[in-house]
Amino acid sequence: MKNGRTSWQAKLDRVQEWKIVDGGNRFHGNLLIPTPRQIESLVREIPLGAVSNPKLMRATLAKRLGADHTCPLCMGIFLRIAAEACEESARLGLTRHTPYWRVVDQKGKHFPKWPGGTDGQKAILDQELKDLMG
Repeated sequence: MKNGRTSWQAKLDRVQEWKIVDGGNRFHGNLLIPTPRQIESLVREIPLGAVSNPKLMRATLAKRLGADHTCPLCMGIFLRIAAEACEESARLGLTRHTPYWRVVDQKGKHFPKWPGGTDGQKAILDQELKDLMG
């Protein structure tokens, strides 16, 4: 990037391996350390007209990869990276492929630090649902 910062896309594309580690006293079992691409892929699985939340997504990913838990810190960071990379691509004229606006917290609220803030994400989701209903 021009300002010397790493692009969101580069952060998403950073090559790293997922791993399962001992969760210690906090997690009582093993802990999946996922990759940003795994999180992005999980977001892409959320169907049109549906929403999910990070807690459910962590449980799904842990089960798929044979862990007891998924690191909540990594989940939060990697969800933001996927959302920002999606919008970075949109600014370059590419289609949005990662429907991050379908991810809400456990109370059904969007995330203020993600692109568009809570109002922007809600507007995209509302429009998507309106289009789905015809």
